[in-house]
Amino acid sequence: MSNPPIVYAPRPDATPEGELNALANVYRFILECHAKKEATCPGGPDDRKENLHDSGNTNIPRAS
Repeated sequence: MSNPPIVYAPRPDATPEGELNALANVYRFILECHAKKEATCPGGPDDRKENLHDSGNTNIPRAS
């Protein structure tokens, strides 16, 4: 499967500050989407930690 390339073309009227703000907004959007996806994913790493410390969990291997 080939991924299409991401091409960046600056606008002729864009200022360096405007370009930086746009890039920051793109990264913010990506990170927020990832955080929402992780929050809705069952069985995440935090769930595993809680299950290991659950007193009703009998599948914990004993240290020798």
